[in-house]
Amino acid sequence: MAIEPPAVRVPTHIMSSSLTGEPRPLPNAMDDPEELRTFANVRLIAFDLDGTLIGHQSPILGARLADLFSTVSRSQVAVTLATGRTLTGVRAILGQMAELNRVPLVLYNGSVVMRPDHQALIAHSAISRASVEQTLSIGASCADGALFVYTIDTDASLIGGAAQTEAVHFSGKDQAPATDFNGMAVLPLSQLNLDTAKVVAILFEVTDPALRESALGFLMQIPGISATSSGGRYIEIRPSGSSKAVGLRYLTDHMGIQAHQVLAMGDNDNDVELLRWAGISVCVDRASPAAQRASKFISSHGAGEAAIDVLEIVRRARRLFRGDRRNAENATSIVRGNFEPQD
Repeated sequence: MAIEPPAVRVPTHIMSSSLTGEPRPLPNAMDDPEELRTFANVRLIAFDLDGTLIGHQSPILGARLADLFSTVSRSQVAVTLATGRTLTGVRAILGQMAELNRVPLVLYNGSVVMRPDHQALIAHSAISRASVEQTLSIGASCADGALFVYTIDTDASLIGGAAQTEAVHFSGKDQAPATDFNGMAVLPLSQLNLDTAKVVAILFEVTDPALRESALGFLMQIPGISATSSGGRYIEIRPSGSSKAVGLRYLTDHMGIQAHQVLAMGDNDNDVELLRWAGISVCVDRASPAAQRASKFISSHGAGEAAIDVLEIVRRARRLFRGDRRNAENATSIVRGNFEPQD
């Protein structure tokens, strides 16, 4: 999937101090309604999951957020996820939000694009065997490290509600956990065939901050991968050239949507490319410094509540400017677009 995110032409009325690294506050009910006009033109909203839609300790959406999701999705706006999680890892959210099943999701930080209801892999990007082996070597030399290697089977389908397209293999000095943080069953690395495996992501767990920083430095020298620390004890590794922005650009090309009609929301370093690319970018309160610098707007709330802010603003803006024919595109064609599986 060789797609390069384009430079974004930002309409002058949403330019903000984010150009100097300081996002402006989201508009509120007391602001001039004209501040909302650009939000009325949104046709696609892409949410990061952990730390944005949900708190790191909560696996599900709040009732108010789930209700707003449904309301906005019915008002000619498509909603999707752009997350580092696997398909298995977003299953609880899909159970709450049926609308998400009908729109392709950007998973594995952009390495995989998949539409759940079609049970079809749309696009993917894989790490080369040489880069995987170098990453495993660094992991083996780290006394405090453990690696979770994620693969997909492009010939498999989702059977009986289980994501058979996905697998995760473990390498570490400690005993492998039964499941990873997505809820996927963890397999030993010895069962991974690097000759045939399509490795789409690697999660490097290092609890010691100094060792994690050192490991990140070594990983950034490996060709063919991109490594970011997204907070906590993890380093997220994906194929170079893939990102949430690239995955989302694939969708917008097929949906006939332009970047200025996309609203993206995130909280951490692995959201930076996405936030820079989208026409309207919003970060949550206390987002990472890099995410704040990449955003045009910032919410005064954290995970969950910040997403409610955004959905309320889009809903209000579309109501205020419903006479603008630029907002009259039929979202049914967005949701039911022709997304065919890859060969």
